[in-house]
Amino acid sequence: MKRKSMFAISVLVIAALTACGPEPTPTLSVVDAQNTAIAAAWVALTQTQAAMPTATATPIPPTPTLTFTPAPTFTPFPTAVPATLPDTSATDPCDEPPPQEPKGAVVKVLFLNKSDSTVNLSFAMAKENDQKECGTYSFTIGRYEEPEVTVLAGCYWGWGWVLDPPSIAKSPDALCVTDTGKTTSIWITNEVISFH
Repeated sequence: MKRKSMFAISVLVIAALTACGPEPTPTLSVVDAQNTAIAAAWVALTQTQAAMPTATATPIPPTPTLTFTPAPTFTPFPTAVPATLPDTSATDPCDEPPPQEPKGAVVKVLFLNKSDSTVNLSFAMAKENDQKECGTYSFTIGRYEEPEVTVLAGCYWGWGWVLDPPSIAKSPDALCVTDTGKTTSIWITNEVISFH
């Protein structure tokens, strides 16, 4: 029995000595090593920024560079005013509406709208008649309409604004309507206004 007790005592003594020995050296995990490296990099960056000099304003501003450009020389304008200036307030009487009660000869015109749309027609005299009368007539002629109108005898230019499809019809030559004894027919197409 002595042997068994000796064995038990020696096991206890070895356990006690092992417990009182130095602790093993701790090891870092991979995550701990990465976090340590990142912290060290931030410390180095912060210290570098702190060591940089700050920008300070200089008490004397830089001297500006001055350039000299001579002023251009101007030629003076003449101060003389012409004796009379042309009268620009007068308008061409042929651009105005015709007289309500004409004194000169009148003729009948039959407009035939051969376009496929409504036409806004401007029928303007080229020059005054013998009574010094002149004017521009305006008509809106519906699709395929054939209105008969009375106008001053004379030569005319025709302009028609065709609405659909949009186009401009015009007379290539002056349309002279001077025969008071007959009705003159004028056709309007999508592009041309002419006698028929």
